[in-house]
Amino acid sequence: MRYKVVMAYDGRNYAGFQSQINALAIQDVVEDVLKTIYSKDIRITMSSRTDAGVHAKGQVFHFDCDILKDLNKLKYSMNSLLPKDIHILSIEEVDESFHARFSVKNKTYEYLINTGEYDVFLNGYAFQCYYPLDIELMKKTARLFVGVHDFTSFNTSSLKEYPDQTRFISEFKISQKKDMIKIRVTSSGFLRNMVRIMVGTLIDVGRGAKTYEEVVEMFEKPCKSKRRYNADPNGLYLVKIRY
Repeated sequence: MRYKVVMAYDGRNYAGFQSQINALAIQDVVEDVLKTIYSKDIRITMSSRTDAGVHAKGQVFHFDCDILKDLNKLKYSMNSLLPKDIHILSIEEVDESFHARFSVKNKTYEYLINTGEYDVFLNGYAFQCYYPLDIELMKKTARLFVGVHDFTSFNTSSLKEYPDQTRFISEFKISQKKDMIKIRVTSSGFLRNMVRIMVGTLIDVGRGAKTYEEVVEMFEKPCKSKRRYNADPNGLYLVKIRY
């Protein structure tokens, strides 16, 4: 049987989702819990690798197992064994054609920026911005990202690994409520560090370190060597994955 699992986590204490050598990843913690429950090694397949410090409200993974368990009890068992910064939201049996990564239609990320006084309670959960931002100019620049474009200038994936770095962004919205800016991005696929570099570019534009015209040029002349600002991971959330 194949099981689809939706989970949330606070990424501050982990080296990202995917297992790594000599670092604790969320995948390691989850697989250890499944091993305890099933008394056998179980590998999980994630929908999206998140970097160290990045949070998730709707990460998805699947795993295969031939041992039947009541899914409500399984959810309870997993949550009782997992640390408090990782939580299983739902578990369901799915057809074997379902794949947590390859069946994805699109993903939505959100990025939070605190433009007010430094807030100790937001430490690790939002980018604490100490300089003023021109949000209207940021919104104007954000519209450049919507649609089908070559995003070579806005990610760290190598061209050797991903020769075609054209992607489709269906949504790129910036909103502000008091001192908090929220950036929401939806795409059928993201390249490595793509969201953080796009957000970093907008922050640079908002604070006057980069012009609107320079961002246009980054699209017109795709290049890996241009200076890029990779925004702090702690403000980034994987919000929803659609299948």
